[in-house]
Amino acid sequence: MKTKGYLIILTMILAVGLAGCGSNENNQSNEKKSLSANMSNDPSSSSSSSNSSKSWSDYQYKVPKSVQNNTHYVKNGDLSKKHQFTFDRFGTRQQLADVTTQPTNIEVGKLTYKVNQVRVIKNTAKTPQAKEAAEQVLNLQHIPDTYYTFVLNYTITNRHHFTIALNGVDYVKTNQGQTLTTANQLTDSSAGNKVGANRAVSFAMTGYLHDYATKPATKLAIKFGPVYTTSQKQVANAPGSTLNLNLK
Repeated sequence: MKTKGYLIILTMILAVGLAGCGSNENNQSNEKKSLSANMSNDPSSSSSSSNSSKSWSDYQYKVPKSVQNNTHYVKNGDLSKKHQFTFDRFGTRQQLADVTTQPTNIEVGKLTYKVNQVRVIKNTAKTPQAKEAAEQVLNLQHIPDTYYTFVLNYTITNRHHFTIALNGVDYVKTNQGQTLTTANQLTDSSAGNKVGANRAVSFAMTGYLHDYATKPATKLAIKFGPVYTTSQKQVANAPGSTLNLNLK
């Protein structure tokens, strides 16, 4: 049985907004970002989100010593070679299935969106907590014990003389006909964040790949949303074209 507090946080809905949202919305957003950081096996993101994640759950999966001795096990979660694997703190075994590191970018006025890396991860939930965390992050009612996700690391460069506020990605489409949004099967750490004047900030996007084991998607088309000032005035339209990536 779940505790009352555990249920409340599992059923929270992420409020995606611009700068100036209320503290309750920000707290809910931080909870989801802390879970998302674990799924993206990004050590820096996981570390920065550790305090907010404790209010979701204090659960910490203990990786068996026999597993830690495996030559493919990566303790810090930085997966760079196929077949390497790690565990998130909820007990999801995350194994690198494919990786593409050829940079791809798209420019919109004084903004540049650059994809640095995209990985396909084979996830195997070893605990009930692992499945519940994944369902919460990806807005899925049910997720199988083994499933695939893509993890996309990208950088937004702001060449404006003022800070911009991001509203996140609009959608991602695969060449298998799947459409993902932040309301369904996708999480994007840029939503609600800012990029200072003449600065570049990196973000992570994680998406569920439906039926990847039998019908693997090989391409992604990403449509980014518009950009605003911190006072919620639009300063840049969404890119007129999608950013197209190969998964293999």
